[in-house]
Amino acid sequence: MAHFLAVLLESGYRTGEYERDVITGAGGEFIDAQVMPADAALDLCRQADGILVRRLNVTAGMIAQFKRCRIIVRYGVGTDNIDVDAATDAGIIVGNVPDYCVDEVSSHAIGMLLDCVRGISWTHANISQGGWDAARPEPVLRMAGKSLGIVGLGQIGSAVARKIGPWGLRILAADPYVAEDHARSLGVLRSDLDSVCRESDYLMLHLPLLPETHHLIDARQFEMMKTGCILVNTARGPVVDTEALIDALNHKRLARAGLDVFEEEPLALESPLRGHPKVVLTDHMAWHSEESQVQLQTSAARAVATVCTGGLPGSLANPEVLRRLGRFREWEPAPCMRWQLERMARRTSPMA
Repeated sequence: MAHFLAVLLESGYRTGEYERDVITGAGGEFIDAQVMPADAALDLCRQADGILVRRLNVTAGMIAQFKRCRIIVRYGVGTDNIDVDAATDAGIIVGNVPDYCVDEVSSHAIGMLLDCVRGISWTHANISQGGWDAARPEPVLRMAGKSLGIVGLGQIGSAVARKIGPWGLRILAADPYVAEDHARSLGVLRSDLDSVCRESDYLMLHLPLLPETHHLIDARQFEMMKTGCILVNTARGPVVDTEALIDALNHKRLARAGLDVFEEEPLALESPLRGHPKVVLTDHMAWHSEESQVQLQTSAARAVATVCTGGLPGSLANPEVLRRLGRFREWEPAPCMRWQLERMARRTSPMA
């Protein structure tokens, strides 16, 4: 007899067999509810101990119906499609998978930066249409000697700094939660956001979407950037004010932008970003490789199995829930939990 029930509510992946192997191997029952009508799938979740979800919005109303649930795991790093506060109030852990695509996203971000700096995709399009012109209509830039700003020096931002460190760039980083010695070990100068925006020739975003990071890069930040700055965003779309971004591109404050994420996804067909001559676009695929896909599905299932067999995951979006459950002292947080713990400490500090 199975000791717990895990329901895959929604993922869209080709198979759920990786999850099935992990869950059944831990003594649980696994049901892929994606083939069911939505009402039937949600009914099943009322009896589930663990729930797996990717893009579906998990609302407070839904969470109120999950009477047996101990953990909701989102496939991916961010959990902004889950009402984390409602889950915390219900005593439900919200898990994520923060380390499955560090290599992929950091490499993709660097690739987008190179494309923007060297004009590779624009040149390819020109040649494909019969062109051949050594006199470029847009500037092609040198990398060495420039300043690169990284906003968010977590796992991915740190990986970018390590990979691009030998390229002769001066690297700055804005991250209020990163230790000075960690930045120094990467050859990175830690500074505040405004200074990083002012001093960077190239700016890369690697931070989570939180209430305080929504539209963190807005018209004010664009105004203080160097004319001709290049922006790359592989983090979350809403950390950038899209209207302000388009205005900065159209008025030549920004030279180019590389975007993998957007405020609304899929990107609307009528969006001015589609076909914009100064923008490189990819469809939220920076995370993807064949290897990262398997790692993601397996790690998400392991988080469910861990909680449903009495353990605690190293990473979760709501560490506050462990205090509610009386289990905070037994938790061994993963290194990637640094920013959540710092935020939590600041909220509970009498000086906060």
